[in-house]
This record gives sequence, C-alpha cells and structure tokens, in this order.
Amino acid sequence: MTESVKNVSNNYQTNQNGTVGGDLSGWIAGIDIGGTKTLMLLSSQQAGNEVHERILPTLASDQPDEFFRWLFTELEIFCREVGCSLDQLKGAGLGFPGVILQEEGILRNAPAFQWPELDIRPVIAKYYSGNIMLDNDVNMAAMGEYDQGAAQGHQHCVMVTVGTGIGSALILNGQLYSGQNGAAGEIGHFIAGDEGLHTGYVADADSFGVFEQVTSGTGITEQARRYFAAGKGSSLSLIMSLAGGEAEQIEARHVFKAAESGDLAALEILELPMRYMARGLANITALLNPSIIVIGGGVAASNPSYYLNEVRTRLQRYTVLPTLLAVAELGNKAGAIGALAAIKSSLTRA
Repeated sequence: MTESVKNVSNNYQTNQNGTVGGDLSGWIAGIDIGGTKTLMLLSSQQAGNEVHERILPTLASDQPDEFFRWLFTELEIFCREVGCSLDQLKGAGLGFPGVILQEEGILRNAPAFQWPELDIRPVIAKYYSGNIMLDNDVNMAAMGEYDQGAAQGHQHCVMVTVGTGIGSALILNGQLYSGQNGAAGEIGHFIAGDEGLHTGYVADADSFGVFEQVTSGTGITEQARRYFAAGKGSSLSLIMSLAGGEAEQIEARHVFKAAESGDLAALEILELPMRYMARGLANITALLNPSIIVIGGGVAASNPSYYLNEVRTRLQRYTVLPTLLAVAELGNKAGAIGALAAIKSSLTRA
C-alpha cells in the first residue's frame, strides 16, 4: 500500500550551488531506496519546477531482477498519477544502500538486500532506457544537504549519518569523493580506541566496524541493554521508565532522552560512544579540513540539540581546527533530494 502522492513544490528549490542548469525541460526523478521505505520525487521544469513525492514500502527481495521490475513499475504508476509517462522521464537519480562503483555500474556490499556483487545497469535497462545516476544513499543524502540543506555554500563538507549503522559522505571542492572502490566514507570501520576491541565487538568485512559498533544506534542500544542486564543500573532510571521497565526494550532514543534529563545511568552509557564519535570527527577534521560536518540519521535526529552539544564539547578537546558542526536539515528526504540534484547535474554535463 502506498502513501498518497503529494505536490510538494514549495518544499524544494533549484539552482543551488550551481548544480542545476542547461535544458531540463522534461520530467526527472529522484529516488531514495531504504531498507524499509522508498521515497520517489518527480520534478518538471516545464511546470515551474513542480515537484511531487510518493512514499511506499520497499520490496524485500533477494532477486535484483524482481526488485528493479517492481521499482520501475511503481515509478511508472507514479508518473501516470502526475500526468507524465516513464518514457517522458529524461533521467532518474537512485540512491541505494550499498557500495557503488559509479563508472562501472557495479553494486557491491548491499547488506539490506543480501545481493551478490552485481552489474546493476543491464538489470535496470530491462525496465528503463533513460539516463540513470546511481550512488550510495549516504552520498545522495550529502548531495541533498549540499544542494538545499545545512551544507549549502560549503565546498568542503562531510556528512555523517548515525542510525542503525554509521556512514559518511565526502564532498571536496564541490564534488563527491568516492575513492578507488567506491567505499570512501566507510567510517564505521574506524579504530577510535581500544575499548571496543575488548568488549565482545568483532570487526570484519561482513559486520559492523568497531567504531560503528560503539557509536551507532544499534551499538548504543546493545551497550544499554547489557548495562542493565548486568545489574549496573537502577530500576528507577529514566531509561527503564521510558522502556516500560524492560531492559530488552531499551532503545538508543531512550538513552539520549534520559541523558538530556541528567540521568546518571544514561550519562555513563553514553560516555564511550560520544567520546568515540568526537575522536572520529577529529580524525576527519585533521585529514580533510572540511568547513562543515553535517550530522544526520535517526539517532542524531531524536535529540539533535543534545547530541550536537555533546559532540561539539568533546570535539574541542581533540582538535584546534575550526569546523562548523550542524544537524542535517532535510531529514529523511535528503537522499531523494540529492538524487534529484545528481541527475540534474548529470544531464547538465551531458
């Protein structure tokens, strides 16, 4: 079941940071494919930059052919609903959760779908013959923030997403940097200290990295549950109250909410994750010297002011380089907005 199609033209802009230009008189699509939900945007320059959005549950399939048949069938339905057709689309930008080699069109390491390494373009070509711009979902989200969000006007920026896992995207000199194998920004595999190596965390190519296991929402949740299961925390802790009195129901958002109120157990649980995060950002700052680091994802969004203040306070201990920290502004629409910006930019260069 899909959610209603909305005309959301006033929520989107164009011509930010010089990414839009040239002849874009037809329709274009920006699509953010998530593990549970997919957001589609359709934009028409002919209709005064009119933008429509559609949200639908992501098809869970271990068969790439089945998945992309579903995706472009749904896109075709969306096109008809707003008064165009799939054939009229000049191009589509796709943000996908996985490592993507853009030039080769190779999708690698897509854990949400458990697909093998895949040459994705021939599969897509069965269902759509227009221009395609593929990239990692975090890269697309960074493009969205760069084009219309917190990173506007910053030619050197890093976006870090803190959710189920940890990801980042690098924009250097106004261009996305993907690295040799498309895996630049995989900061979940940072080594930020020794603690995580001696507390049951295992880092390998098929699991969360050490940094990710400590600082992600999943990591914080597991640390909090172990903390109370070991009898370290009081049953009167606000964390337990928020979790309904059940340690196995604790989530990262409960920990941050409690910490914001000064709960001692929450502050103790968060000490290691926040210290790791500050060290990780300090390393990024020392290596890349960005003018801004944008922090997004569900964990940061649950308590943005508290999260940002805690990271900023710790970061100042580790770096003397002035770097602006900001919370992502576009929320869960950043990826689709970035995909729209990416295909616009690609068509302009063509």
